[in-house]
Amino acid sequence: MATLLDALDAAVNHHMAGRADAAEPLYRRILGTDPAQPDALHLLGVLHAQRGSPVQAVTLIGRSARVRPAAAQPWAHLGAALRAAGRPDDAEAALRRALALQPASADALEALGALLHDRAGYAPARLWLARALAVRPGHAETLLNLGTVLRDLRRFAEAETCFDAVLARQPSHGAAHLARAVGRLVRGDLRAGWEGFEHRWRRFTTPPWAGEPLNGATILLHMEQGFGDAIQFARYAPLVARAGGRVVVETHEALHRLFASLGPSVELWPRGSEPPPHDRHCPLMSLPRAFGTDLERIPASVPYLAPEPADVVRWQGRLDSGREGEFRVGLVWAGNPRHRNDRNRSLPVEALRPLLAVPGVRFLSLQTGDARAALARLPGDGVEDPIDGVRDFADTAALLANLDLLIAVDTSAAHLAGAMGLPVWLLLPFVPDWRWLLDRSDSPWYPSLRLFRQPRPGDWATVLGTVAAVLKAQAAAAQARLKARPKAQRTHGPAGGTP
Repeated sequence: MATLLDALDAAVNHHMAGRADAAEPLYRRILGTDPAQPDALHLLGVLHAQRGSPVQAVTLIGRSARVRPAAAQPWAHLGAALRAAGRPDDAEAALRRALALQPASADALEALGALLHDRAGYAPARLWLARALAVRPGHAETLLNLGTVLRDLRRFAEAETCFDAVLARQPSHGAAHLARAVGRLVRGDLRAGWEGFEHRWRRFTTPPWAGEPLNGATILLHMEQGFGDAIQFARYAPLVARAGGRVVVETHEALHRLFASLGPSVELWPRGSEPPPHDRHCPLMSLPRAFGTDLERIPASVPYLAPEPADVVRWQGRLDSGREGEFRVGLVWAGNPRHRNDRNRSLPVEALRPLLAVPGVRFLSLQTGDARAALARLPGDGVEDPIDGVRDFADTAALLANLDLLIAVDTSAAHLAGAMGLPVWLLLPFVPDWRWLLDRSDSPWYPSLRLFRQPRPGDWATVLGTVAAVLKAQAAAAQARLKARPKAQRTHGPAGGTP
């Protein structure tokens, strides 16, 4: 027994000192002798959670909680691990059990606040996080979480106070810099926001570029986040070429043909291969800072991306139904489920039903991923699904070029249509991504976008009801214009204007 206790003490000391590689074998040695040792199960699970392995953490901490069900801390950590593992209902049950056992458990209070924030429960999240902060004043992660909730409640001054408090103690705290930057960007204070936005991951050792003349140097512009981000900020690549250098843009395979339309001043480098020799580098999302972009100087000339003409013709042939002057509308209702805010930005396919009741519209799904299968839950065959013919974003662009309108949640398809100058109606949650700003129905990044915002968290019904009413008027106007034209001119002219 003394040996196991000594081993546990040594493991805990290593763990607390940040020596996880030394702590883990000791925890495992203890469990090899006593598989139900609750502290070793709990703390080895915590170690897995800290390493970003929530499923293993849930298994280990769950075993500890079953062995010692009256201990609050394992339930608190189990709840946090369940949240990270994408099991929010189980997480909430575990956290509330922890708080029933120990109402002042700061870990449980903070995790419950963060969980409610995930679910767009901003007001209750603030209350739980404030309680956690009262238990442990000055705790950096609690301050960060509370500041983020206050930011999403649009209590920006209070949010900045929280972020500033974190940075006063830990000046290099990257997450606090980013959280503060997002609050500034969403309010339109772009220049201040770009500075904080620089606290991101970098992959290259060459000097970063900050907008100075290149004088013939080679600069590598690289992706770092999603497809939508790459599409939005690829607009800067031809502008970089004007700084007098050779511009090489990293591209995912799915974007390669599309990005070829950026023009001859831009070379492409396939992501995943050895990068070409270069003198400077710049992440695509750092280009606005390099160009000193503010709301008045966003380079919003469109189109800056285009499909290949042969692809447009091919898709025109695929979509041609022989129906005279039909109004074609593309639909995207869900994003990548691994996105941190997907629960709030995506909507269930059933929410589209008010749109499908609009007469005179031919609906086509541009949905990809697991959410595509949800089409089967819609009645009848009111939405066509041509996505099997889409190989990459160049194909998506050609398909979009044959539509009159895209209605989408905040996904890469909306960015692509906007970059092509095509009409897009963007459906936004109450707390939008920073790039869509606040309380406006247009986007300075994409002139052809029209924004429809939730009036309150989770209220997609109002959004879709409004969109359906506007779509009904738009489709009726299109039909009226068709009837007013000579019969010989009544052919489908996709994307003929901005609805």
